[in-house]
Amino acid sequence: MSAKPRASRGEVIHRPAPDSRGFIFWLDEPQNWRTKSRWLRLSGWCLHVSGKPVTSICVRIGGRQFTAALETSRTDVANYFGRSQEDLRCGFSLDVRTPRGNGSLTIEAQTSGSPWTKVLVTTVRGPFLATGERHRRKERDLAATIQRYRWWYDRPIDWQKPTSVLYVSGWFIDTTGKPIRGIRARIGRKFFRAKVGLRRDDVSAAYPELPSSRHSGFAIAIPLPPRASKILLQFQGADGIWRDFDSQLVERGDCPADVPPSSELSFFTAPSALNPRFSSWVHVPNVIERRLRLAGWCFANEGPPVDAVRARAGRRITPGEFGIVRRDVALAHNNCAGSLHSGFLIRASIPRGRRQLVLEARSTDGKWESFFETTVRRPVFRRGGPSLGSEAEIYAHWIDRYERLTRSDKRAIKKQVSALSRRPRFSLLLPTYESDARWLKRAIESVRQQFYSDWELCIVDDASIKPAGWKIVQRYARADSRIKTLRREARGGIASASNDALSLATGEFVALLDHDDAIARPALYWAAVELERNSALQLIYTDEDKIDEDDRRHSPYFKPEWNPDLFLAQNYVSHLTFLHTDLVRRVGGFRSSFDGSQDYDLFLRCTKQIEADKIARIPRVLYHWRALPQSTAASTSAKEYAHVAAVRAVQEHLDTRNIKASVEPREFGIYQRVRYPLPSEHPLVSIIIPSRDQSALLEKCVASILQKSDYTNFEIIILDNESVEEQTRELYRRLRPERRIRVIEAAGEFNFSRLINLGASHARGSIFLLLNNDVEIMNPDCLSELVSQVSRPEVGVVGARLWYPNGTLQHGGVILGAGGVASHIDSIWRDDPGYFARQHLAQDFCAVTAACLTVRREVFEKLGGFDESRLPVTFNDVDFCLRARELGWRIVYTPYAELTHHESVSRGIENTTEKQRRFFSESEFLLKRWGPLIQNDPAYNPNLSLGEKRFELAFPPRVTPPWKKPVLDQPSS
Repeated sequence: MSAKPRASRGEVIHRPAPDSRGFIFWLDEPQNWRTKSRWLRLSGWCLHVSGKPVTSICVRIGGRQFTAALETSRTDVANYFGRSQEDLRCGFSLDVRTPRGNGSLTIEAQTSGSPWTKVLVTTVRGPFLATGERHRRKERDLAATIQRYRWWYDRPIDWQKPTSVLYVSGWFIDTTGKPIRGIRARIGRKFFRAKVGLRRDDVSAAYPELPSSRHSGFAIAIPLPPRASKILLQFQGADGIWRDFDSQLVERGDCPADVPPSSELSFFTAPSALNPRFSSWVHVPNVIERRLRLAGWCFANEGPPVDAVRARAGRRITPGEFGIVRRDVALAHNNCAGSLHSGFLIRASIPRGRRQLVLEARSTDGKWESFFETTVRRPVFRRGGPSLGSEAEIYAHWIDRYERLTRSDKRAIKKQVSALSRRPRFSLLLPTYESDARWLKRAIESVRQQFYSDWELCIVDDASIKPAGWKIVQRYARADSRIKTLRREARGGIASASNDALSLATGEFVALLDHDDAIARPALYWAAVELERNSALQLIYTDEDKIDEDDRRHSPYFKPEWNPDLFLAQNYVSHLTFLHTDLVRRVGGFRSSFDGSQDYDLFLRCTKQIEADKIARIPRVLYHWRALPQSTAASTSAKEYAHVAAVRAVQEHLDTRNIKASVEPREFGIYQRVRYPLPSEHPLVSIIIPSRDQSALLEKCVASILQKSDYTNFEIIILDNESVEEQTRELYRRLRPERRIRVIEAAGEFNFSRLINLGASHARGSIFLLLNNDVEIMNPDCLSELVSQVSRPEVGVVGARLWYPNGTLQHGGVILGAGGVASHIDSIWRDDPGYFARQHLAQDFCAVTAACLTVRREVFEKLGGFDESRLPVTFNDVDFCLRARELGWRIVYTPYAELTHHESVSRGIENTTEKQRRFFSESEFLLKRWGPLIQNDPAYNPNLSLGEKRFELAFPPRVTPPWKKPVLDQPSS
């Protein structure tokens, strides 16, 4: 009944001063003495300085008297005041009927054998007018409920806090001793069943005369609709009738849900109302598109286990991906059968109009059974124009939700612009040639509409034959003095035109704009804010997307922070990029010999001159690249000469830095690979392989190294961790004659970190290669690639690309924060480009997997090896990489060292409660040590999801626009 439940035991307890008669009194609720209801709940606590127990509370209002005993245990209050366990029952809760209009309310307290003493006198304002008969009946029913039933909420702490999922838990009892058959929440026409019958020993101690109080707990998870809503909480008594007992106003927000601890998560999962044989949870998005992304989990409580799920909407049936590992679900359900691999993901096809959406699970006996049902409504009419496909539709919805500027946003931006202490001028360089009038106008208008007004637009026409474009430019120049123009007499190419535009620039920073593209309205504002924070920046780049002829946006590229190796493989910086004008002029501007990749060449020369801390990324789409038939935005093969120029630019960049490496065209004909040479004297590589039994896998692993590798200077150290199979001993006997192989006994409980450190202590090589016993190298130059990469002095750790036996990616780098702590980039096929080919290109990450990890001895010893005590099994490789990165070494992933990985075959998966608890303990430690970095992985982007699938849009993004922050960050120099 309360608007705000009492503070939890972990919160600070208010400590009012004792009154003149020694009472210490506090009300947790109400927060407001004005009410529209006839009934007002009062709850709080009361103590006496003498230590005497306060036995009762009396409330007098409007000639009525309401009395309640102090029977609620308040351990938080007793602990705070240092009281004994006998003083635990100092809490109270009672409901009083308010008069019409203003009335005086008096609260009195009483210790044993003493008279009533006033502790509070205040004025209450109740409703003036009488309600209708229906309302009076509800009031009578509610009054009867209050007299007969007792309930309490342990959570939420704050009903008014906007959230996506509201977790409600507490207890509910019938004072007559009859059982409660059910609890549910209702929002409109939707009902959400609670899990009831949870054990509550605290309630049983308070009501020992009621046997049903021991199992009076309930818990319910309520997904909130996208607007303010009223929740009705209802109970089902012994007579089977559902009755209201409370209501709350709630609001959905973008804040993450206040998820209960994993140990309590199972309490919020009620068996499916459709089929009690299943336990499940389904997240249904609030906006229904043609392709609806449904994520959740499902497993059978009894009977045959689940082996598949599907969605049915009308006549459309969509199979789902089932078997996703859900360690949280397994731990919460005590690792019952099927809970570990209970996750699913369905991209359901939804017909137009109102439909019944049913999710079904298939048991191993082949029978399909429903476990979830709801009503969805997809709009009958769509936006004009042909469909761009589901990805573009999802992106359009994402833009509408998170990028659309409201009036208040625009006011806040303008206010912040006027408050900037530093106002750099931005010179936008716009070379034109035979420009289409439509796109040229939109490009110019996108600059003129900027919130930040300190800009100049430098337009140079490269001797176009058609006069239409130049006339448009002149007309805009006459209308706006910030537009500077120049027309070349002879055609010189895009680099020459860009240099002429650069000669017109007087701004502190220049930015490049193509004549058919556009920049977002807040683009220059974002750059100005970034420079306000850090005035030393020399290069700033932003996210970008593509825009078609109908101005529909699609294909966003959400980029990582500065990533040197990725930048050598692709010009991911691209648009929109701000460069310090003096820096551009110092390196010589644009070069015509690299036309087609003249901007890439310029960026390479600029980054050579500055340190990494002078480069910043803005995680916001601020550039719209027009995808026209003959542009590289629409087809990267439209300008093949551009890739040839890009390869030459990277090669020259390496040559001028005295890096002996070669560049060659590579993936999908538009990216490049840098081949680093091996040291003149091939260093000894110590290959360290922890193993336990599984001799067939270990034999394949060793054989692949001995028979396939073109790098021969290595030794293999096998750490045998208590193998018991005779086949394993036989394998060791066969391997004994090979002089490059040693088997070292490593007794004791499995501790991956200890095994690695033990192997390193026996290693003779200057380079360590950590391998799982369930991997096989695929390409002959696998070791050569790893050694050449790790031999670079700036690189500390190198990881490889791992494939499952079925040809899907198992490891393409580690993303921090994915899955809660860290997880691999995975799940694409070999010929699938993935997200802008990220999985196919060498690049920097914060961590790579130790299933195949290469590290120099000096780095390993400097870090003190792996953490044996706190990370014995999981995340030790992530922690090792993060410690190396903290000391200044880079972590590089190379896709050109490839292995097949049979993940966790030898050690097994986390399928016992003990393993699950150890896993969560190690997760908690890693989050505590590396929390800020895990929350914002520089190799990823806050606009991308950390959920089941990587490189999908995040709902919501994990970045707050600067105008929504209370103050700008303090500028630094």
